[in-house]
Amino acid sequence: MTLQTNWDYEISVQKVSGLVSELKSVTLKKSTLTDAIARELYQAREQLKSSGVRTDLVTNVTRLTWEGYLKDCGLQRMTVHRWLEYYEPKEQRLLTDEEYQLKQDEKRRAEMSIRDANNSRVSQAIKTGSFPSGWNPECQRLYEDRIKEERLRDERIRKMQEEMQKGAEERKCREDERRARVEEIDELVKGIKENITKRQVFKERIRISHDGKDDPFIDAILDYLDELEDDNRRIEACYNIIKTCKGIAVDLQRGQNG
Repeated sequence: MTLQTNWDYEISVQKVSGLVSELKSVTLKKSTLTDAIARELYQAREQLKSSGVRTDLVTNVTRLTWEGYLKDCGLQRMTVHRWLEYYEPKEQRLLTDEEYQLKQDEKRRAEMSIRDANNSRVSQAIKTGSFPSGWNPECQRLYEDRIKEERLRDERIRKMQEEMQKGAEERKCREDERRARVEEIDELVKGIKENITKRQVFKERIRISHDGKDDPFIDAILDYLDELEDDNRRIEACYNIIKTCKGIAVDLQRGQNG
């Protein structure tokens, strides 16, 4: 649709306002007025976007905005937006719902095709290290986002691996500590068993009576002897114990005889 070279703001406002007033008495879908209104609105929007629109045709240049235009026409922005969404400039008419849906589907397919092509270029750039033909600002944006995402992903993987390694080391440390405690307990039990066996063998060797084998006094004497630093001290201690026990026995006999 070619823009009018002699488009006038005030005339356009009056034309649209009149068409809108006339439209109130007819059905939207069946009236050709909607095509005329949409055509004039499209022309006005494109004219007001154009830097070449004449400001000397109106007295108040601050009114030369799309928002001001709609206000002067007495139209709601959402209503106009819907009309222009359905308006086909080449055919200068409003599309039907079915035609509009087909147009939107084609638009989405075209956008998907463009998006797929851009993503393909970005993948090629990341793989080869150079930008392919057709590189554009959207490709650059996608490329930077992809690089950022990959860096974040690598950082997450690195942290996860570090945490897994740390967890494995901590588990190994706990297992080593547990194993060391078990071995320590096993050695302690083994030592106690060996000491008990050694003591029983010693008691049998020195021919302690059956009752004396379980006598805690005898065990106390043996524990005392085990604590001495060498056999010479143990021999000396045994003589002292014998001398002391003999003295006690003699004293006890005197008491009984007296």
